[in-house]
Amino acid sequence: MPTIFKWEVTLLAKYKLKYWFEYGGICIWGVNAASKDKFGYAIETISLPISDSLIEMLNKLEEEYHSYLDWDYPPNPSPWTEEHKQDFIRRATNAHERLCKELGENYEVENEVTSCV
Repeated sequence: MPTIFKWEVTLLAKYKLKYWFEYGGICIWGVNAASKDKFGYAIETISLPISDSLIEMLNKLEEEYHSYLDWDYPPNPSPWTEEHKQDFIRRATNAHERLCKELGENYEVENEVTSCV
């Protein structure tokens, strides 16, 4: 069995992340040990190696998602129209594509936006 040096393991590390929205303001989550060790489970956008404009875009989507829930009576259906949901999914998917591009090949970001809307 060949010897694997620590620097080789570091080079092979792939950060696996999940992209979906949750009430509370976070849309990026650590999945594997490498990502959780580096960033934690709930990942603040400012801790990622991405542009300020993408951070702003993601933060705005996180803020908007808070209006998806009827805060006066949470069991009620969402106050969002179907058009609003589809528009949000489109914009969030565009942000996901940009996120993947900016993070590069050492990151794998699973898009689960449609499961939260």
